[in-house]
Amino acid sequence: MDRHYIQNEHIVDRYLSGELTVREAREFEKYCLEHPAFLNEMPIPVRLKARLARRPVADSETGVFQAIPSSATRTALEVNDEGFDAEEEQEAWKRSHAGGTSRWLVMGLALALIAALGGLVAYSMHSRSLSEQIKQIRRDVKITQMQPYAGVRNYRLQLSRTRPEQATLFLGWLQPPQRLDLTFDTTQSTYNTFQITIDKIDGGRVMQIHRIARDSNKELRLTLNSSAFGPGDYLLKLDGYTWRGQLEEVGWVRLGLE
Repeated sequence: MDRHYIQNEHIVDRYLSGELTVREAREFEKYCLEHPAFLNEMPIPVRLKARLARRPVADSETGVFQAIPSSATRTALEVNDEGFDAEEEQEAWKRSHAGGTSRWLVMGLALALIAALGGLVAYSMHSRSLSEQIKQIRRDVKITQMQPYAGVRNYRLQLSRTRPEQATLFLGWLQPPQRLDLTFDTTQSTYNTFQITIDKIDGGRVMQIHRIARDSNKELRLTLNSSAFGPGDYLLKLDGYTWRGQLEEVGWVRLGLE
């Protein structure tokens, strides 16, 4: 016996009127016991629903394969004989379904609220991330914007014959900006004019100065504004011009500005 059989064969009406055979009644009662949700949907008296929903003890008359009507069957007949208020039963059935609908509605609203809160949290985190990115961009723009220097610093530098892996002159982040007067010792060099190339480590080229001459002391002087550089390390490469105008590597300096 299943739901479709019960509906198609009008088992509920026949059960209430006592027209079912003993075996049919027992199968119907067993199905109701095993399917409480279906039992709750049926338009039958509440007292009978309570009986049908109660699991019998092992030695009762409702044991498996009994050949006599169960107490639930007799209750159905008694209720049918005594009569009951159909409108009251209908109202009880409606209240039961309304309660279930209300529970589902509350659960749906709770899930929708949780989803909305999750969306707000995600939006807040995304907005906070965008705000931090905008602040960082503004800081970077401010850092890389040329500003008037507030002081002067002089440095005398020795050139490294190979590209250095660490800063040979560590300046840190200069705030307020400073004018950097750099003097390169080129007394041992045979070149009189030089090319200076400045590259940022892990970045692009910053500038390149062509044909800068050393002074009478055979020193090469270069003046920079620290605000022209963002935080990081910078490589300064010196190449000397031969009498034919060709470039030959002279030395390196690495500045640390962070």
